[in-house]
Amino acid sequence: MSIKYRLIGKTNLKYERRLKIIGGFLFFAFLIILIRVGWLQIVQGEKFLQLSQTSRLRLIPLPNPRGLITDEKGRIIADNTASFSVAVVPENIVHREDALFKLKEVLPKINIEACKEKIKKAPNPFRPVVLQEKVNLSKVVYLLEREQEFPFVVILAQPVRNYPQGALLGNVVGYLGEADKKELKSLSFLRVEAGDLVGKTGIEKMYNSYLQGEKGGKQIEVDVYGRVSRIISQKPPQPGDTLCLSINLDMQRIAREEMGGRKGVVLIGNPYTGDILAIVSLPSFDPNLFARGISKEKWSELSSHPGDPLENRAIRGEYPPGSTFKIVVAAAALEEGKIKPSSTFFCSGAYKVGNRFFKCWKEQGHGKLDLEEAIVHSCDVYFYQLGLKTGVKDIIRYSRLFGLGRPTGVDFPSEKKGFLPTPSWKKQTFKEPWYPGDTANLSIGQGYILVTPIQMLDLISAVANGGYLVRPHLVKKIVDVNGNVIFNSLPIRDKISVSNSTIDFLHKALEKVVEKGTGWRAKNKIVKIAGKTGTVEIAGNKNPHNWFIGYAPADNPLISIVVLVENREEDISIAPQIAGKILSRIFAREEVANL
Repeated sequence: MSIKYRLIGKTNLKYERRLKIIGGFLFFAFLIILIRVGWLQIVQGEKFLQLSQTSRLRLIPLPNPRGLITDEKGRIIADNTASFSVAVVPENIVHREDALFKLKEVLPKINIEACKEKIKKAPNPFRPVVLQEKVNLSKVVYLLEREQEFPFVVILAQPVRNYPQGALLGNVVGYLGEADKKELKSLSFLRVEAGDLVGKTGIEKMYNSYLQGEKGGKQIEVDVYGRVSRIISQKPPQPGDTLCLSINLDMQRIAREEMGGRKGVVLIGNPYTGDILAIVSLPSFDPNLFARGISKEKWSELSSHPGDPLENRAIRGEYPPGSTFKIVVAAAALEEGKIKPSSTFFCSGAYKVGNRFFKCWKEQGHGKLDLEEAIVHSCDVYFYQLGLKTGVKDIIRYSRLFGLGRPTGVDFPSEKKGFLPTPSWKKQTFKEPWYPGDTANLSIGQGYILVTPIQMLDLISAVANGGYLVRPHLVKKIVDVNGNVIFNSLPIRDKISVSNSTIDFLHKALEKVVEKGTGWRAKNKIVKIAGKTGTVEIAGNKNPHNWFIGYAPADNPLISIVVLVENREEDISIAPQIAGKILSRIFAREEVANL
């Protein structure tokens, strides 16, 4: 019996040990569960509460219309049209592939694999992911009527940018594109999120913060199938502000028509206020191509076009000014007392500087001329001698006084500043001294010097208005959604250190340029014009650039004008002829009296 009881005792000990081991495991298991519950309840409780609420609550963004852009009379340059997009809420799709194939029966154009990738990469599974834009209204109605069959589908009504004027102002207003990483981090693009469209060029970019507006949204509650059960709250979208440009669409169309198929620029401005009334840069493009989603083929065609239609030549093009620069040289010489208006030089058709002969455009020469006659007939030989007498230092100094070599401050992104060459620059760049021949070239607006058309508008406006540089601008006022004017442009003027006698002399000389000189093709029966012509020879190209800068009426200026024809194909000086036609058509209209 003792042996039997001993065996039973050993068995009980083993059993007790097992119970203790199992009990220990259970204790630690419950302890782990308890810790995990505590972690979820206390530490992560707020997070999971939000997730549980989000699973039944949805925030649907309400896109806002971008601000309008109008001309000075309120005529529409840019507005918005409605467009429908089909989106899905990733969290609502139970059987993703089946759902997408079902949706493809309604929208055959969607790409299943591309849609799956979009949904997979969605940053927020509870926010709609757009699968197809510009969906036909009949398809939208079909999906809305079958909401129970497509509970994962969300229809978004989105405003799409519309440009009624098409290419007339393409490279002025610019175009929209999806915000990139750099823009999303920029303070200039506040309230912009990934996927939003922002201004990429032109006025759309420069004033994006005003035009952007603010998106709205609505918070909805959905049932277990993802269907809307009720709207909890809603914030209406805030439209962007309205930009009223200084552009006059009638003048813009006239200028565009008179330029025809030529490549170049027309600028028309108010010399007293700085209002830009017309700005034509050709070739241009239709910004509607971008608003509706530009194809790769069309983008490639535009971006590789030899005429750079995406570029605004009026503000970003840089060219030698040719003989239009003689206005600056004449002013410098008179102000510095190098000559008097009656001072004469002789033109035989060429002038020797060092070992080189510099020719005049008139091979047989102009003979003996005074300063006024030299401007009227644009005598190169006279200005070679005048420039050498004046000196490069003073020529460059007066160029700066007239606004050359620096941005004008026009409200347009990435304005170019042109270039004014100096002896120190040449020494540093080419390791060569500044030769007298460089001064001779500079004196007729050739060589290294570069200007922009907007700078030349500033220059000729300063002559027209009596010696004031007036900052040019495109936006006249900005009006918010409530009709309040939140910005009004005011003229910003700087007096040039040039005497009234010099300005008066230039007025008389420039009037005679059109009356009986090189600008005679601008003459017409409607309005008297004053101005200066310029022809720029381009190395390697037999077709020169052709300039005309002027104002009208000659005796009481209301309008300044710049016409630049790049690589003109005509044998004649076509720029003054174009300017004459534009100004005669404008002044034939009664509205000019209101300027």
